[in-house]
Amino acid sequence: MNGNTERAETNVASGPPPLIVGLGSHHGDDQAGWMVIEQLEAIGHPAEFLLRIAHSVDLLDRASPGQPLIVCDACQGSGTAGRITRWLWPSDQVAALRHCGTHDLSLGEVLQLGRTLDCLPERIEIWGIEGINWSSASEPSQAVKQAVVELAQRLSGVERHA
Repeated sequence: MNGNTERAETNVASGPPPLIVGLGSHHGDDQAGWMVIEQLEAIGHPAEFLLRIAHSVDLLDRASPGQPLIVCDACQGSGTAGRITRWLWPSDQVAALRHCGTHDLSLGEVLQLGRTLDCLPERIEIWGIEGINWSSASEPSQAVKQAVVELAQRLSGVERHA
């Protein structure tokens, strides 16, 4: 296990399984969220609870207040490449993250809007994988590829509420 990695909490509870969303683009390490979804598909996670999106605003249409939500995305500025970080929304840390991705609105802005519109769950689990390569149409870094596999293994088969 990566020494810079936060431990996953597995809060098993009754209710609907979480929707796991991978946020990403075709730009290097920004593929991390999509790659987590691909890994989960490969290990047999039910496809109806997995979603790939390119724009964080799509969460407003696809998530619902009654279903737990887990968002996986690449991040920048939280540590070394491949570091996995977990936040629970609402979070001042997520709201304050500098938006430098290819998405239309930052994840924090969309989550705040969803809270205002009451169209997202009250608490949302966010997993960030630290990236270093954001070049257009490039391959993700090796550190991100390794972190993707680790995060997918953590999330697989665990029914949790954020």
